[in-house]
Amino acid sequence: MKEEDKTCSLGAAAKMAGIPGYMLRQWCDRYLHHIKRIKIGEFQFQRRFTGQDIELIKRIKEYRRKGFTVGAAVTQARQDLDGGKE
Repeated sequence: MKEEDKTCSLGAAAKMAGIPGYMLRQWCDRYLHHIKRIKIGEFQFQRRFTGQDIELIKRIKEYRRKGFTVGAAVTQARQDLDGGKE
């Protein structure tokens, strides 16, 4: 398995990013629709986070600390990672 193919659970991602799991779950439901979900049961799914997803979450957290709304923090963090900010 290649390094970029490795993923982690919501709990592990939240711990790496330094935010509570419930907050990460809310961000995923409202703003981070690209996060992959895998089926683990008939009606159950589990979110899987890549290294790039975790970097995005860390940046969102930093912008929130600076006073940005969640929506604005997500937008700015995405621009940072896409090279939109110089």
